[in-house]
Amino acid sequence: MHPWVAILGLLLLLTDGVTSYSQVTGRTGESVRLPCLYTGEITTACWGRGECSWWSCREDIIQTDGYKVTFQKDRRYQLRGYIGERNLTLTIKNADPSDSGLYCCRIEKKGWFNDIIITQELSIRGEFVFLLPLITSCRFPEIRVSCLVLTSSSFNREIGGSYKFCFLITLQ
Repeated sequence: MHPWVAILGLLLLLTDGVTSYSQVTGRTGESVRLPCLYTGEITTACWGRGECSWWSCREDIIQTDGYKVTFQKDRRYQLRGYIGERNLTLTIKNADPSDSGLYCCRIEKKGWFNDIIITQELSIRGEFVFLLPLITSCRFPEIRVSCLVLTSSSFNREIGGSYKFCFLITLQ
């Protein structure tokens, strides 16, 4: 057997382990922050959904040249720290449960396989629901009750929420 085959097998064995990521939790409708800070010379970087590949971010959501944002998939994704001071903290505005999952911050370093990779797992908890019953009409023997449903994200969007109506009918 060639020595390089044994070395490759050993490397594969050593890299096969349990991977854990730092956890970030947020609520629907709120902004969440995924920190990414680095030291050294200013360089290009990206944020992506899922784990980073060996060469790049997957599903790029934001890219920077080290001084300014050069690509932004959606306005909800923002780098609100000072990029020139190596603060690449990602802010996701108006978070939604579909935003849950892995996020990867990749900072490019000179040379092969030197990049700094920070992977985090985001979990967005669902909305809080408030039911506000309003009696809209009363007729004997029927009572109609409509229920206004507001969610926490509705308040964040200036009470733009959804409405649902409930009917309660009583018979003698």
